[in-house]
Amino acid sequence: MPSHFLRRSRSAAAVLGLAVALPLCGAGSAHAHDAHSCDRIGVEYTSDRGQHWFSSGVIAGDAPATRVDVRLKGEPAAGCQYVLSLASYSTEGPNWASSGTQTFLGRDSVVLTKDLAQTVLDVSAFTPECFGQIDLYSGDRAYDGTDAPVPHYPDSQIGSHLIAHWNGGAACTPAPPVTPTPDAPTTPPAATPTPGPTTPVADTPSPSSTPTTTTPAPAPSETPAESTPTPAASTTPPAAATPDEPPTDSTVPGTLASTGSDSTTTLVTTLAATVLVAVGVGLYVFTRRRRQGLVD
Repeated sequence: MPSHFLRRSRSAAAVLGLAVALPLCGAGSAHAHDAHSCDRIGVEYTSDRGQHWFSSGVIAGDAPATRVDVRLKGEPAAGCQYVLSLASYSTEGPNWASSGTQTFLGRDSVVLTKDLAQTVLDVSAFTPECFGQIDLYSGDRAYDGTDAPVPHYPDSQIGSHLIAHWNGGAACTPAPPVTPTPDAPTTPPAATPTPGPTTPVADTPSPSSTPTTTTPAPAPSETPAESTPTPAASTTPPAAATPDEPPTDSTVPGTLASTGSDSTTTLVTTLAATVLVAVGVGLYVFTRRRRQGLVD
């Protein structure tokens, strides 16, 4: 084999291997940098069409907060996504402490990004009829009793993902019972009495003029009533107080959109480049030894 042909083959293989391997070595670090930029970011909400904006806490109002506008505070990085959800429940009481057993009615979720930093969450189709609870939280998980447990005082699986909540409503009024109207009874006609002989009316004796003797009422007993002992004060210490409102968080964590490279493809391509580099080096060593007369 001519020496110039071997030299050209060796150079081509080495250049090709380096051209493929070097760009791939930096791909992982670029992807990790993008993922690290999706930090937590502040979020605000309003339930009165933008008149008042809040970061966290209790959503005020007598009516259920079934329509909530949300927006991000600050400038999110490109490719980062922030998911928010609004869920509706029926409860057994007007506040968190008396909510009792809750029943999931429905939810709505949105994804906020750099290009869509404000939008609306709406669960009007799932408005509680009586007592109810509305939860605004980060993430797209459904706390419906299937995907995750429904909230139940004093614990809630939503935890630190809860941003704000509404409790209220009124007790359901039961419908009055329907009383059936009884049928009117049939009354037989009264019989006509047959006239008989006239009986003289006896003289009515005059009332007696004898005075009535009044029996005096017995004198009240002068025996004093027994005193009722006063119960002793309880020495049991009171139970520790439980917060009436769950904790809330005014920030929402971000996730990275699917823009990174496939790890399997990167590994295969890197191995192929390594093989090409090894072939090029082998050809170079072989050619050099041949020129020195070490190879027949």
